[in-house]
Amino acid sequence: MPPMLYMVRHGQTDWNLEHKIQGTYDIGLNDAGRAQAAQTAEKLKPFNLEKIISSDLARAKQTAEIIGNALNITVEYDARLREYDFGQLTGMYKRAVDPTLVGMFFANPQKFGAEQFGDAFARVGEFLESVDYDKNTLLVTHGGVINFAMCYMEDKNKFDPQSYLQKCLANQVDNAAILRIKNLQSEIAMLKNTRFFKLPKSK
Repeated sequence: MPPMLYMVRHGQTDWNLEHKIQGTYDIGLNDAGRAQAAQTAEKLKPFNLEKIISSDLARAKQTAEIIGNALNITVEYDARLREYDFGQLTGMYKRAVDPTLVGMFFANPQKFGAEQFGDAFARVGEFLESVDYDKNTLLVTHGGVINFAMCYMEDKNKFDPQSYLQKCLANQVDNAAILRIKNLQSEIAMLKNTRFFKLPKSK
């Protein structure tokens, strides 16, 4: 098998359980999240990883360190893998965010003190362009970053907020889920049981 880039979403946090918007809030893993990271490390052993790069937020760092310790790989950290900053929406219960508020947010995230979508898209894309695709590398990151990566792979020259929103709503990337890509021209696939399945592209 040729070298692959693997992506893992961080393990579970208490805010995941409570369905709160986490963004850049620096919450760590709970007991279930630590167990998920350990289980993911076991699943990753056959893939001959050579390098692990993680978001520097605690929930990702802790996930990466558990995996790195199990695989005897030193973890590197890169802030470009941080989750999207939701500004004033951080800490809100997802069920409390009505469709009108979502529309207002996507129209002007700056009004909510949030990160500009284009800026997040650019930093994720810049990171993806810097990766050595000749090595089996693991990225430990966040759900939003995974969706930005999918958007970048579809069209690196233009960010489409509606495509991003559709991915956030349609793609179920569970805590500690494993994904892989061959290169920036391929599609992201998710490991389910023992096989990888391609995630659908935006329509």
